[in-house]
Amino acid sequence: MSVASRRTTIIDVAERAGVSRQTVSRAMNGMPGISTATRTTVLEAAKELNYRPSRFGRGLVEQGPTTLGLVVSDLSNSYFAELGAAVVRACAPYGWNVVLAEAEHAPRPGQVATELARRVDAIVGYGVPTHGIRGAGDMPVVALGDSVEEFGAVGVVELAITEAMSDLAAHLRAAGVVRPVVLDLAREAPSPRARALARALAPLTGGGEVSIHRVDAHTGHRAALETILNGGADAIVAFNDELAVRLLRSLRLMGIEVPGRVRVAGVDGLEIGSLVSPELTTLSIDIDEIARETVMLVAGMLDSSLPLQGPSAHRVVPYHLERRASA
Repeated sequence: MSVASRRTTIIDVAERAGVSRQTVSRAMNGMPGISTATRTTVLEAAKELNYRPSRFGRGLVEQGPTTLGLVVSDLSNSYFAELGAAVVRACAPYGWNVVLAEAEHAPRPGQVATELARRVDAIVGYGVPTHGIRGAGDMPVVALGDSVEEFGAVGVVELAITEAMSDLAAHLRAAGVVRPVVLDLAREAPSPRARALARALAPLTGGGEVSIHRVDAHTGHRAALETILNGGADAIVAFNDELAVRLLRSLRLMGIEVPGRVRVAGVDGLEIGSLVSPELTTLSIDIDEIARETVMLVAGMLDSSLPLQGPSAHRVVPYHLERRASA
């Protein structure tokens, strides 16, 4: 068979580049021991032949099904657990395997996606660096998130939250809110999501700024709430639903009425928000839709019907405001 009539192999790339199979493997996996010029020659040959290394080509004994790697920040977060399960379900009709990895607790968080890329056929990352993964034979790489800075570099599934934030601001304005605050998860600087929420809520303050407070995901909530309430806040928008539910519990223990004294809203639309009292107002998104769009995008990249980057490799899944009793 000609190269065009079958899947390109590592041997085809080696012949085109005029190097050994071992050299191709080193070049494709970013390993040391070859010159920059040789690496460039190999990668160009792989691109010309539309070669994407299988796990067999990376040294495993036998060719298995396509494996998708999903990297998230923290699998103990219910949102990422639900997303992982949804991706597994979306991959099932294709017969794909899914490998889940978390970055937050890894020895080298910034390298998790790059290292996993050596063992899978495609990488999906949520909130983790993915733009540098280009050495593995132009493998499909997709970035997820509501603040994605990698447009044009990789495939993107944008979780569009801006319009839903505006809807939340309008809802709170109608409820008479004038002193909203944003409660972010503890980190060195406010998250992009927290900053975006603060901008969306700023018009409620009559020209002032919306404060962003930071708190640990699991502890210190009562102290943070005391500070916020003493400052006159009449609405709290939490970074995510998990944090918002914890805030509702702390407010109940403090004897603070919700939404009478303060309104509370979250982000993500997790099922847990509908199981608490009062039910949580949230910016909700369809996690199964995220998974479907992501897997279909990867499938198109794998069969070359879609490019690896650019406008045709960009999908959008919107958030929407879920109005409930807490706000």
